[in-house]
Amino acid sequence: RKTVYGPKVTRIDNFFSVVMGILLHLVPMTLVGVSISKERERMTFEQLIMTPISSRDIVLSKLIAYSIMTISDMIVTFWIAVEFFNVNIKGKFPDLLILSALLLLDSVSIGLLISVISKNQLQAYQTATFFFIPSMLFSGFFMPTEYLSPQAQNISKLLPLYYFLRAFRNIQLRGWTIYDNLWQVFILSVQTIFFLLLAIKLLRLKVD
Repeated sequence: RKTVYGPKVTRIDNFFSVVMGILLHLVPMTLVGVSISKERERMTFEQLIMTPISSRDIVLSKLIAYSIMTISDMIVTFWIAVEFFNVNIKGKFPDLLILSALLLLDSVSIGLLISVISKNQLQAYQTATFFFIPSMLFSGFFMPTEYLSPQAQNISKLLPLYYFLRAFRNIQLRGWTIYDNLWQVFILSVQTIFFLLLAIKLLRLKVD
């Protein structure tokens, strides 16, 4: 396996993972975060829960809808980065797509949880922003997490973006495969299931 590092990695190559992190984490988490709270403010949520559907149907339908929308943006961003900015990708493109889709599902699940517990859109925006700030500080956005204090590194290991950035850079810059990043894939999958089930549980409690 050939590892690319040092002067062979341009600034835009290194910054590409950050752009994808913002696109796949902050954007969908914020958009989904206001979805249910917006319906509450517009008094349409009561009509929704009167229909013969369960809280699981509501959460999963929003998960699918927002995921499809963001996946389209993700593919376009990949194409623009490679075609117009000559971003260097050493690994396989399908591996990056799989990893990106996992972060997207994780982010949408967190957004759904935020939307369920928020009483209005402003609270949802604030909660999403509050959640994203630690991701920027402790996930490797600005500096390697190895330079952080042990306490900060413990916080990093709770954040989805930490695992995404490590795996994404391994594939993009070092040419690793998705199988070389199974631990990151496992953590993102577990977090997605946890946040999704928690959102369904709390939404059911509010409906009842």
